Amino acid sequence: MRLLGCLTALSVAVGGGAAAAIAPKDSLVSCLRSTLSPEGSVYLPGDSGFANDTIRWNRYHAPTFSVVGAAANEHDVRASITCAMSSGTPFLITGPRHGFSLGWETLKDGLEIYTGAFHHVNVDVEASTMTIGGAASMKDVSDALQLVGKNIPVGGSSCVGMVGASLGGGIGRLQGLYGLMHDSMLSARLMLPNTTVVEVSECSHPELFWGLRGAGFNFGFVLNATYRVYDAPAGGTNFNADFEFPMSSVRAFYQALHDQIEIGMPAPLCLSTALQFNHAINATTLKVNAVYAGPEDEGRRAVEFLADLGTDLRHNFTQVPWNRLNRNVDFLNNNPLVDVCNPGGIRGDTYGVAVNTIDVDAHVSVSEQFDDMMAKYPEMRSSGNGGYFCANQAVVARPKHHTAYPWRQAVGYQTFGFVYGANTTTTEADIDNLPTKLRDTIAATAGTQGGLNVYVGFSHGNEPATAIWSEANLPRLRALKREYDPKGLFNWYHPIPLE
Repeated sequence: MRLLGCLTALSVAVGGGAAAAIAPKDSLVSCLRSTLSPEGSVYLPGDSGFANDTIRWNRYHAPTFSVVGAAANEHDVRASITCAMSSGTPFLITGPRHGFSLGWETLKDGLEIYTGAFHHVNVDVEASTMTIGGAASMKDVSDALQLVGKNIPVGGSSCVGMVGASLGGGIGRLQGLYGLMHDSMLSARLMLPNTTVVEVSECSHPELFWGLRGAGFNFGFVLNATYRVYDAPAGGTNFNADFEFPMSSVRAFYQALHDQIEIGMPAPLCLSTALQFNHAINATTLKVNAVYAGPEDEGRRAVEFLADLGTDLRHNFTQVPWNRLNRNVDFLNNNPLVDVCNPGGIRGDTYGVAVNTIDVDAHVSVSEQFDDMMAKYPEMRSSGNGGYFCANQAVVARPKHHTAYPWRQAVGYQTFGFVYGANTTTTEADIDNLPTKLRDTIAATAGTQGGLNVYVGFSHGNEPATAIWSEANLPRLRALKREYDPKGLFNWYHPIPLE
């Protein structure tokens, strides 16, 4: 084990100084150093490894740590949990560190168990399966599958963890063909909070496997997971279409989107939107990206409803390798920097809403208010009002309660990324609580039953549990939480409420 950095010994006087008790941090570090494998590492504040392994993509509402245990293998994960428990130290197991939630900031001076070493991807081409480590990123997965002519639903960011996204559901391209990311999960090797390791699948611990797919971050750490993968169409390429529209075209776009969804989007099609400030023209614009998993001629026909608007400021059509989509969407022109996952770049809030229908007036109103915000508060001009509107045929083809993810009927997801100036103290209150107001406007017109519906990966952290898992799913999830994590060790990210 590599030991980097030194810890100044701390002692606490007990009984008038007659004896010294080991401080919890000393006890934790001593335990880690004596039990981690030779490949594992212990990092303390001031070590380069500490900074590298604790920095997050979004530094707002982030947890804080006093020690990092970098796990190289299953033994190290178990040893780190055991050391945290014996020293009374709260802990968080991390990988790509791309998730956001208000709950993170409640973890103070804890142990980070960093699992970046768990990024392997092994593909069985003949069986059409892959087994990946719990920290494998979307880029790790897409690059490995591209080499052998396979694919699987993935998200729109190369840096997000594949397993982490799957545990919440997994929204992304190809879902119209194959379902949510976790619909392709066949099994998982899961370390429970008590450090027991179990294999979960439809045949082994099926109820836990159900809960893992939708609320899995409540039940332990996925050491590895096996997925079904699929033959890639069009020689492993996808049709990519980018459009940029002025604010004056927002209503026409949402009307066209509404009409296309009513007709039925082709299963290989996925749209994403981004309302952002364009510094080159000093104005807010709406970028729309359309990806079609198939040949160019089919893709062009699928996006005719966008081209027919005829009001775009610019557009771009390309046929690109599937694993290079994120380098090309939104006019990026195969920019390799997109795949360089540098965390710690933003200070912002995330909000999201699942929608069952597109209310054109509501989306136009929200877009106009977002535009007004960027005019009134220039420090907010790195923010984005985005949406994911992917075909959902394979998502709704599965039973409603096939997994613990409840919002299969959603036709899209509106997201809000409010990025506050890096060198400012701006908060939601300083911008008239606009984030919550915009989320509530879309939720009120989303055509959902029971109010707000949210995909946990796009959540803020203050939503009720019913908005994330539904009233119907909560009794089963509570029972699983009581059985597998009764002490609430995995409660930092959207814990299942027991009452």
